Amino acid sequence: MKPKKRLGQNFLVNESILPIIITAAEIQSGETVLEIGPGTGILTKELLKAGAKVFAIEKDFDLIAGLTKKFGSNKNLKIVHQDALWFDETTLSEYKVVANLPFNVASPLIRKFLESSLQPQLMVLMVQKEVAEKIVAKPGNSERGILTLSVEFYGDAKIIATVLKNSFRPQPKVDAAVIKIKPYKVHPGSVLWRVEPKLFFRIVKAGFAAKRQQIHNSLAATLRLPKDQVKDLLTRSSIGPAKRAEDLTLEDWINLSKTFESSINS
Repeated sequence: MKPKKRLGQNFLVNESILPIIITAAEIQSGETVLEIGPGTGILTKELLKAGAKVFAIEKDFDLIAGLTKKFGSNKNLKIVHQDALWFDETTLSEYKVVANLPFNVASPLIRKFLESSLQPQLMVLMVQKEVAEKIVAKPGNSERGILTLSVEFYGDAKIIATVLKNSFRPQPKVDAAVIKIKPYKVHPGSVLWRVEPKLFFRIVKAGFAAKRQQIHNSLAATLRLPKDQVKDLLTRSSIGPAKRAEDLTLEDWINLSKTFESSINS
């Protein structure tokens, strides 16, 4: 198969990374696993070997023909011809996502499943190394941004391994990384953080709209509020107005969202 650049296809050929992925996924026999972009089936084979019931979601019909030929009528494999962004995961009960994600849609796919009303129990994903580093970036790191908070709000993430670019065909321009994301057991928007997700991300996006500026300037300009009012809201949230968006912790953003909410409702 000639990989299709428009679909972001970079097929994993280095089998030495597979045991790392399978171990990180903590697969129990009989569990349902969504594999997005199975490609040539190199990871699919190991997932089935581990005892998983695999839903392989593949957009490329040409690849589906190859997967069908390779795995035949394996009762534990269901190949779904669909764009994963449109897959309805709520038709399942419990599931994990284990995948070598197409690099060009990794971020929206991660957000899709974390924001779902039926979140996965676990996600073990191969993504571009720079994307993985953005996801786990700590306060003060210039890589910290909206994607970081989009994951932090819903779960805990850590990088498991770096995968060199020569592990793929065709070889991409950058290295990849395996990242593990474990969603919180209680949905943050309902109980854990006690803040409405839509408001939270509105504030986060406003804060990062001009991330090189001090936080009070970015918030005031984007939300169209007087600077004095924004400075007061930040002070009440125990956040220094001179900080930049990348300096704020998840708890800072949550406190700020709660302050905005109480100010709006007062």
